[in-house]
Amino acid sequence: MPQGYVEFKVLYDEAGEPVDYEFFEVNEAFERIMKAKREHFLGGRITDKLKDFEYSEREWIVQVARAVDSGEAITFEHFSRRNKAWYELSVFSERPGYVSTLFHDITPHVQENNALKQLINVSHRFVTTGRELLMNQHFLDQIRGFTGAKAVTLNLMDDDGDTYSTVALSGVDELLERSIDVLGFHPVGRKWPMSSKRLKLLEAPSPIVFDNILPLLEGMLSKRLIKNIFRIFDLGQVIVFKIEKDGVFYGDLTIVMQGNKQASRLGLVELYIVHILEQMTKADRQIGDAKESMFEGFATVDLECIMSLSKHEIFHLNVAWERVLGFPLEELENMDFTSLVHPDDVEKTNEAFSLLEEGKDIFRFVNRYRTIDGDYRSIEWHSKVQGNYIYAVAKDVTERVQLEEELAERDRLLTKLSDQVPGAIYQFERRPDGSFHFPFFSRGFEVLTGITFKEMKDDPELVFSKIHPDDYSNVMASIEASYENLTIWDAEFRVITPDGGTTWILGSSRPEKLGEGHVLWHGYIGDVTEKKKYEMEIEYLSYHDQLTGVKNRRYFDEALITYDEPSYYPLALIVVDVNGLKLTNDAFGHLVGDRLLIEATMTLKREIRGKDTVARIGGDEFVIILPNTTLDEATRLSDRMSQLFLDKSIEGLPISASFGEAVKVDDSLSIAEVFNLAEDRMYHHKVSEKQSRRHHSIQLIMRTLYEKIPREEAHSQRVAELSRQLGQAMGFTSADVNELVTAATLHDIGKVAISNEILDKPGALTEGEWREIKRHPEVSYNILSTVPEYGPLSEIVLAHHERWDGTGYPKGIRGEEIPLASRIISIADTFDVMMTGRPYRKAKTLEEALAVIEEEAGRQFDPELVKVFFQKVVPTLQR
Repeated sequence: MPQGYVEFKVLYDEAGEPVDYEFFEVNEAFERIMKAKREHFLGGRITDKLKDFEYSEREWIVQVARAVDSGEAITFEHFSRRNKAWYELSVFSERPGYVSTLFHDITPHVQENNALKQLINVSHRFVTTGRELLMNQHFLDQIRGFTGAKAVTLNLMDDDGDTYSTVALSGVDELLERSIDVLGFHPVGRKWPMSSKRLKLLEAPSPIVFDNILPLLEGMLSKRLIKNIFRIFDLGQVIVFKIEKDGVFYGDLTIVMQGNKQASRLGLVELYIVHILEQMTKADRQIGDAKESMFEGFATVDLECIMSLSKHEIFHLNVAWERVLGFPLEELENMDFTSLVHPDDVEKTNEAFSLLEEGKDIFRFVNRYRTIDGDYRSIEWHSKVQGNYIYAVAKDVTERVQLEEELAERDRLLTKLSDQVPGAIYQFERRPDGSFHFPFFSRGFEVLTGITFKEMKDDPELVFSKIHPDDYSNVMASIEASYENLTIWDAEFRVITPDGGTTWILGSSRPEKLGEGHVLWHGYIGDVTEKKKYEMEIEYLSYHDQLTGVKNRRYFDEALITYDEPSYYPLALIVVDVNGLKLTNDAFGHLVGDRLLIEATMTLKREIRGKDTVARIGGDEFVIILPNTTLDEATRLSDRMSQLFLDKSIEGLPISASFGEAVKVDDSLSIAEVFNLAEDRMYHHKVSEKQSRRHHSIQLIMRTLYEKIPREEAHSQRVAELSRQLGQAMGFTSADVNELVTAATLHDIGKVAISNEILDKPGALTEGEWREIKRHPEVSYNILSTVPEYGPLSEIVLAHHERWDGTGYPKGIRGEEIPLASRIISIADTFDVMMTGRPYRKAKTLEEALAVIEEEAGRQFDPELVKVFFQKVVPTLQR
């Protein structure tokens, strides 16, 4: 029907508020709607002409004023008592001071919705009444009236599971009753066999639509009876709604149409069946109990809603909404219901509406609605579209959602904790058939093993393929022991990483017996690679010498016990003492001494067999353990290594060592006695070689010094000659003069330990460089004191830079505390240095040098020696 149109002129009071509206123009459609001519309305006021409308005058004014003030279109509904009709009014303002209204007759639509509300109310009474009312066909009558069906039947499976019964039938009118009497057949209360043919028909998804009832009757009734039914009744399309859940079939609701009529409004029927099924028990319940639960499910129907598909306007809400949201039902039905949706849920709610508009059903959709108190409740919807309407049943699931969120938060927390814990936590299962399974493992498991969760699920054995081959048997044996004894599993093992490297893993888990042969371990694994490296380093250092890398004294002591077995006899020990270590350290420093030890170690290691062992048991002492070696073989090895040592040198000094051998052939000697015997033989060889070797070493060091600083050789000779002259002038004996000359020759031997950069520096020396220079008397003393016959000389050389006034070095002694020979060498050394010069100081003339000597008498030099020097030695110099 065309829409009615009216334009009103707004009437204002003194305050400028709209108080009424005057008819300014109406169209023909409005005349037909109101059944009156336009002249009846023009110039009249709403309050006079439309008094029969359901709304009060004030409500009219308020509604229309909203359009005037806001400039927006306002839509609302009114009921005309005179016309007995419902109208939808759209009010808008096209020009200032005027307002337009469109009238649309929506009576058929409202009547249909009222019918739906009546059906909802009846069904609600049905579900609250329970099974007794279900057995009455009253509910089915409403279904039949709503859908326009000829008949509706409810069939439920019997407890035996082999038959079903028609428990209710709607559509039995007087004609049908007489026809049934003639046929001798009434379906209500009758048991029917659940034939294979019917089961086959019911395999189709619900609702199942048949062109006629014949497929459902064949095999159930005689052909004659079926023929009479078709002759008497004008039956058409049949729609079967299955009542089933989780694969269990409980019955069906069958709708039979008349003639060529098509069923309508099936959405509500299907929706209620779906909701009923949601309340039913799981498939593992007995059929009889489940059937009772089905009726209990009707009683749990909670929230009901019918709204328009296009505008989402509410046509029906049941009273349960008042309990859930707190608003009065009338207020809920007249407000924008979707405005109550939580802002965060608006988008997904709109998406749900879009799915419904596409003809899709929505089940278990949850969003939140604002209550009258401002809180929000979570509502779970089951929604379905039928024609232009959305039919929905819902329930308040706030407590369930809160619980789910708490559980989800707990799961997230546990996942975060398990992912953040160093290493990984896991569950490992061994089933009765011997197969393995990992029900759970945290993200760290993938990091440690390189195996993803999917790979682990597909092939649990994959994790064992990552175990290092050398550790595999031990790991599997430890798992087997834990499985058999239900003891805690602990293991350290290596796994192969994706890049081919290895990672050390520490694992520990506690077994739980689930059944016979069925064990579940709850455990932890962690990366202990760094810990193992540290442990291996500690173990290595505890059994190895840090400098040379060979075994140390601790290892040697334990090895003696290990090798003291007949299977290693004859067991030879060679004790080796490297000569000249102290001399080398004093002459060239400890770094050179370390080089001496390392070179000696390499020589020993190159000459022994794979089964032999070298251990450093002291500063310069080594032991070689040689299993299954005779004394003759050990002696030949010592001789060969002794010669190899002499072929090598460090800083010009040949390397040498003393060797001692002993062999254990039986239990007549303890292993300690064999070691002592070898050590005694070594010391014997060392003593016999010691004097000549050390004297030779002093000569080699002097040669090294002269090669390093060529000027030192001539300087030593001149100082020795000056000292000889002054010693003779002082009346020294021949022996004393010889000792003095030797000491003067060796007085700077300690400079061999000072770098050429300092000795040859052309500029002024720094404080640190002077300290290094001043160290050479002590180094000289240390070198010379290693040779017993040079003992007195070492004391002379040590003091040759001391001063008469006590300000010299290294001890700062004074006067006659300084040995006389040292005082003589001091004058000779200083005089020669001044006469020949140094890189940092140019040479002086004879007169200048003598002037310094004379000036320093009583300060640097012994004044009596200075007098003798000028009386006896200087004249020879001047000649």
